[in-house]
Amino acid sequence: MALQTKRYINWRNSCSCSMTGVWEAVAFAEGAVLIFHSPRACAHVARTMELYSHYRTLGDLRPETLRPIPVLSTQLTEKHTIFGGGEQLAACLRYAAAKYEPRCIAVANSCVSGVIGDDVEAVGAELEEELGLPVLTVNCYGFLNTEYHDGYYAMTRELIRRFFKKQPKEKGTVLLLGDCGGPWGLYASEVRRLLQALGLKVIGQFPGYMAVDEMARAARAEAAVILGGRGALYEGLRKIARQLEQDYEVKALGAFYPVDLQQTRQWLLSVAGFFGKEEEGRRLIAAEEEKLQSALNGFLPVTKGQKVLLCLGRQLDYFDPATTLELVELLRLDLLGVVLLDAYEPKERQEVLAKVQAVTDAPIYDTAAAEKLCEKVRLVLTTHELQYPVPQLFLPMIPEVGYSGTLRLLGAIYRRLCSRKERGGLTYV
Repeated sequence: MALQTKRYINWRNSCSCSMTGVWEAVAFAEGAVLIFHSPRACAHVARTMELYSHYRTLGDLRPETLRPIPVLSTQLTEKHTIFGGGEQLAACLRYAAAKYEPRCIAVANSCVSGVIGDDVEAVGAELEEELGLPVLTVNCYGFLNTEYHDGYYAMTRELIRRFFKKQPKEKGTVLLLGDCGGPWGLYASEVRRLLQALGLKVIGQFPGYMAVDEMARAARAEAAVILGGRGALYEGLRKIARQLEQDYEVKALGAFYPVDLQQTRQWLLSVAGFFGKEEEGRRLIAAEEEKLQSALNGFLPVTKGQKVLLCLGRQLDYFDPATTLELVELLRLDLLGVVLLDAYEPKERQEVLAKVQAVTDAPIYDTAAAEKLCEKVRLVLTTHELQYPVPQLFLPMIPEVGYSGTLRLLGAIYRRLCSRKERGGLTYV
């Protein structure tokens, strides 16, 4: 019987709302107010995203340090689908300006406003003149030929166009580009820690986490470091980084990111080289790897020789098998094989197969042969939850980065192998 997954995740069939992307681009930008030009039912999206983000932060035991901006809705109704929602938007803009006295107002358009054909840009321009403050609009309309990323990048470009100004460079400063859980998240925290260990100063995280008044001075940074590293999100951020480099002389650093030990070393040497801190970079790498080896010395008596299985079902745009196989090697686990789950189309399967064969000599199986293998292993490292009573460790959707990220993953595998529970159970990192 073939090995089955409980949930099938297929990133090819993505369907997302551009309004959430617009919200993420200004979510914690102090001084801004966001208006959803939408029915009332759509307005729960931002609130739900903020709530989930808050819970994730609590789960990581990291306090939020910023407050989300006010979010309003124009509360479009059936009447507006006939007569248009322009006047409703104008009224909401006036209300937002009077109640919150913001530095700017951003507008996120819904599918409904796009179908109606509201001239949101014209309304925004008229009210900007009337109110005397920037009204930021973008040509994205919910699910209507747009997705999350479209809204995120469009609003990011609009923020740059409206607020960024050329500045004298401040020596040893870095601007973080992207989200990845915000400045209190594990991703940005590790990048910030490594940069500070090199003697560099992070002046902020953009977009989404920089106050409107601070954006005018953001271009004082010597360089920009992108948070994130695969798929459409990373490519979009690279375009933003190139724009900052061309228009504001903020150097875009690196074409890779510190997701495993090899890339972390390369990333640190690249950053250190740009700032003329090569010696500091080499010393930092040596110190971090000494701490990592010390931790491994404690893990190996438990992990060495333990039989494990690796089950893969994510596309290569979002997951690199070499990162997990590096952990297997460091912990000296006995990898019985790699299983390719039934989540790939034929061409993708061949690409994943070639990638795995390039980084390991372990045998590769399909799901038909995998069930018998599960009986022989102590732990399954997997990208999908399996319908089988075997101890499983779910590999993170967002990659762990840097030395701290590698250590967290190694520790998670070690602790799972320390468990006395012999059958079943799923552990999330």
